[in-house]
Amino acid sequence: MSDKILFIVKSEKTPSSRIRALDLLPGLRSAGLECEIEYLPKSFWSRRSLFRKCREFDVVVFQKRLLSYFEFRELRGNSKKLVFDFDDAVYLRNAAPSLDPADYASSTRSRRFARMVAGADLVVAANRVLADAAGSFASNTPVEIIPSSVPLAGYEPKGDYALSEPPVVGWVGTSVTLRYLEFLTPALAELRSRRRFVLRVVSDSEFAADGVDVENVPWSLESESREIRGFDIGIMPLSRDPFSEGKSSYKLLQYMACGVPSVASPVGMNVDVADEGRSADLADSSAEFASAIEGLLDDMDSRVSLGEKGRRKVEREFDRSVVAAKLADVLKKRRF
Repeated sequence: MSDKILFIVKSEKTPSSRIRALDLLPGLRSAGLECEIEYLPKSFWSRRSLFRKCREFDVVVFQKRLLSYFEFRELRGNSKKLVFDFDDAVYLRNAAPSLDPADYASSTRSRRFARMVAGADLVVAANRVLADAAGSFASNTPVEIIPSSVPLAGYEPKGDYALSEPPVVGWVGTSVTLRYLEFLTPALAELRSRRRFVLRVVSDSEFAADGVDVENVPWSLESESREIRGFDIGIMPLSRDPFSEGKSSYKLLQYMACGVPSVASPVGMNVDVADEGRSADLADSSAEFASAIEGLLDDMDSRVSLGEKGRRKVEREFDRSVVAAKLADVLKKRRF
């Protein structure tokens, strides 16, 4: 008889719900787990009804949301085994890129996060920064690090590393994270004064930068990997702040899955994914970003090397099948 697992996530349109639950279902089911998905209702009474359904399952995986005391009591009381999964610094207010630590503090978030991790039987965190945070709030709750994944079958690697005309420096993300691109604007403008390239932004909102040729492309799930494969160089800038340090490097993983040579800020999980610069270049300032981009524009061998090593890194550690198998192993053993 297979284990019955219930995933409770925000919505089918939420990236973390899709990447860390919906997309993993085929792999989990192939591993012998009987999985169901439920979307967390907005009303308290609908949530109570859903939480009572938890009694029917061996394990409940509750994703990312921070519940009130009464809601958590209902969830915990009806779950035989409760797993809390998260892939962002949900214990903080998202004030990036503020340099003032006080801007990230939230007593409500901290209290609710502490309740979730202390009351869970297991915490599943997307990276070591988040895992350490969970441990600091509840040292007795076991923590597993299971990264977000990309489907290599849907991310064909680049077949040609010759530069486009003009060369394309690319970024993909939501309107919320466009602010990270703003850090690079002066350095990119200075580079553009010497080198011809276009900054291609794939997003749900348009971006403009003085002195930079920007090409805005509307984001869609269907075209995302194709657009990334058209980048000559992918970039993932982040600010050095507590919230950004918890990021799960998904942009960088997408670039690397497509074999796109990439430049990323050495913040949080990016350091591990870049593998000390072997799988992606690391740049700690806007000037270093511009220098790294120029170096890759000038050196085809470097583009090929980073692109191929990045792809192999994803194959080994971040492919959807690899991550699904790791999560299935954790859930089936239930040693928590």
